Amino acid sequence: MLASLKEFRRLYSEMQKRLPFLDCYITDLQPSWSDIPSEPPTAYKKLSCTEGNPRLVIQTEHSFEEIAAMAAAEPDVNFIIASGDKKLLYHIAAITSLLQEIPNLYLSTGNFCNIFALERLIDAGCKDKLLYGSMYPFLSPGEALAQVVLGRFDWETRCAIAGNNFRRLLGEEPVIPEELPEIKIPKLFIDAHGHTIEEDTPARFPSPGSAAKWELWQEKLDFFGLTEFFFTPSETNINASVSPGYLFRPCCEESKGRMLFFEGFNPRFPEKCLENLEKSLPDPCCIGIKIHPAEHKTDADSPLYDAAFKIAAKCGKPIMTHSWGISDYNPVQKHAVPERFECHLKKYPEVRFVFGHTGGRPNGFPAAVEMIKKYPQCMGDFSGDLFFNGHIRHAISEIGADRLMFGTDMYWIDPRCTMGMLLEIEDLSDEDFLKIARLNAEHFYLDKVRNAN
Repeated sequence: MLASLKEFRRLYSEMQKRLPFLDCYITDLQPSWSDIPSEPPTAYKKLSCTEGNPRLVIQTEHSFEEIAAMAAAEPDVNFIIASGDKKLLYHIAAITSLLQEIPNLYLSTGNFCNIFALERLIDAGCKDKLLYGSMYPFLSPGEALAQVVLGRFDWETRCAIAGNNFRRLLGEEPVIPEELPEIKIPKLFIDAHGHTIEEDTPARFPSPGSAAKWELWQEKLDFFGLTEFFFTPSETNINASVSPGYLFRPCCEESKGRMLFFEGFNPRFPEKCLENLEKSLPDPCCIGIKIHPAEHKTDADSPLYDAAFKIAAKCGKPIMTHSWGISDYNPVQKHAVPERFECHLKKYPEVRFVFGHTGGRPNGFPAAVEMIKKYPQCMGDFSGDLFFNGHIRHAISEIGADRLMFGTDMYWIDPRCTMGMLLEIEDLSDEDFLKIARLNAEHFYLDKVRNAN
């Protein structure tokens, strides 16, 4: 596997350097860590939000109706929709419609992270509207770079998104370098934190093909180089007492172990959830227990979670939790700040425990570092929109490559975003990269499952 990883990193670096990248979105938002390189990894042009042509329009500062009105009021100005400090994930339907309908609207790709986001917009006829933008220095450029470098589209389209669409708006000639073949992601990753969602489950954004059916996931896992995918059904996250994870195990059986489910525990319905856990945890298709204090609206240090730790200890399966920082726009995150879990970690040192998202926001990260370093049964994963410039590098330097796992939050987020942030860390050794990409998850989650069989 090390040889495959080494070649993958070489091909990725060669492709990134060959493509004619021209970054359209350099932001004044400052990074959360001070040791960020002063310059982005590609050529760039910094645009204004108030004047000039083309011109940025920050999505979080305007409604989409206002953006449409701005474009209509100045039809000779090319407006580029750019992310604010919140991901564009939830707005893919609205953005698609605007790009299709309004000739002088374009999109900066930074922080636009839906699974196959660029491919979906290309299929919608928006190929010429997509402009590579990194949101540097606030965000890691790898998040946006990888979606282009590892994109599932032809060379001309790859060059267009990388920089030529932007050059056209600037009145410059396109740059078409010698073509390189599409990179095939090698099958060496384990996604330790993902989700499925059924077609009739209410959702904040469209996610076609994400139900727990193997025929919908096999091609995705193969494309993203995922040998295994550990998932919590969205329905189980919402209410594990009504939609336990074991209802979705037929998908796991059909996948022959490539998809494995987390069973949920919701402290508001302890008796029913414990009944479900008694049924699920002995099952080799069940990878562990998922808790989500923010979704449960229950403080993580509540004694109501004791029951989950007791049964985890009894059955020898780990617990994975949602963890996050305090949020001014999502107040329920206060229930899941990493330090709230310490009482359980002290009481149940035999229970293997994962801080999903490794604290999430930069303000939750220091406490996650402290907990993982202090308690040897703990790990962190990189799932979610952890796109903050320096987040993954600091997690590796402060926690260590032995205690971190690759994860994506797919169906929410495209795995290439997380891959790109790992791939941009050139001084990360192949051995440590492989630990994060698969070996840690293999040892932490799968060794006991395989030994039990």
